[in-house]
Amino acid sequence: MPEQKQTAEHQTVKPTDQQVVASQDGAITIPAASNSNTAGHGSAMKSFSGGFQLHGSGGFKADYAFEAPRAGKYALAVRVVTVQEGQKFLISANDGKAPVEIAVPYTIGKWQQTKPVELSLVSGKNTLHFSIIDGSRGVGIKDFTLMPVK
Repeated sequence: MPEQKQTAEHQTVKPTDQQVVASQDGAITIPAASNSNTAGHGSAMKSFSGGFQLHGSGGFKADYAFEAPRAGKYALAVRVVTVQEGQKFLISANDGKAPVEIAVPYTIGKWQQTKPVELSLVSGKNTLHFSIIDGSRGVGIKDFTLMPVK
């Protein structure tokens, strides 16, 4: 059987795939492909589950601009997939406190949420600063979910 070559196709992320969604219960979902101000190794790709996902490794950094309906504390969880152990993220909101470290679960290639961490948001415009810690590799990120802490 002859060897088949695979080619990577440039993916255009449409505005509808970058739309931040706020639900009635106050949850905010930010697609990972809606990033800006990126640095390092990361790229958006079509997701088998629909829409896009971000694939990245250590040193990748991105910002995510979004609106919060109210100020306060929010629990942030990241939907991830990986077949590697020991990966970590750093996340902070706006330019306030030091970044919070999030351990990425070993998901055996299935989508799973990270354990939530608490962030403080302001009412209106916010920026989520995200980075993958050096040494981490091969992690897929679908989205970030912020739930109001009651």
